Amino acid sequence: MLSTCQQSSNNVRSIVCGCAMSHRLNLINDWRYDNIHQPHQQFEKLYQHAKFAQIELNLLIKKAASDTACHPILPGQKSRTRALQKITTELHGKSDALTDLVRGSIVASNIDDLITAYDYLIQYTDVCGVKNRFSQPTDSGYRDIKLLIRLPNSHFIAEIQLHLKKIASIKNGAEHSIYEQIQNIERQAMLESRLLHELEQRKITKLRQYSQSLYQQVWQHYMGRGRLAS
Repeated sequence: MLSTCQQSSNNVRSIVCGCAMSHRLNLINDWRYDNIHQPHQQFEKLYQHAKFAQIELNLLIKKAASDTACHPILPGQKSRTRALQKITTELHGKSDALTDLVRGSIVASNIDDLITAYDYLIQYTDVCGVKNRFSQPTDSGYRDIKLLIRLPNSHFIAEIQLHLKKIASIKNGAEHSIYEQIQNIERQAMLESRLLHELEQRKITKLRQYSQSLYQQVWQHYMGRGRLAS
């Protein structure tokens, strides 16, 4: 019998196949295989091999982007400092649970192209999980699709994010500073093993409200001007 995740993976194409592009984003369900982990448990070995996995991922993303009229973004592997910080504060010290050490993005100018890129990756890669933040935006109002895939040669778990151009511009501009401020506040509380103070909660609320207003404006641009908004 197929697991729930396997059923979700197999049904993704058939569920959304006949729907109009502008509605398909909401029909992409979240799912993830259980017990996803990297091929190395020891951090130094994991980080050493990640550079080769990143090269493998870059080639895949370039191919996917070129075949779908999208633009590849190749930031390189997560820095050692950020990786160790995430392992310590969020992953309970488990290095092999770090699934975004190797990562990259594909940016589409419109919803149609984003769905085409999604279809390409679902068909030609070993997808281990999908997170659809178009149907359920983050607290800041940010939207994208995040895929976890297993690379065929290195066997690394890698993260690919699918963006819309105007949303990505906010993420990499004004919202980047907002995100860092919120992360610093929350991580400091985690490191001190405490809840957020009232003043910290208020600051985060104001930061998120401003971010939401930025994202909502460009989201209405895409939805109001149709599928092919650029």
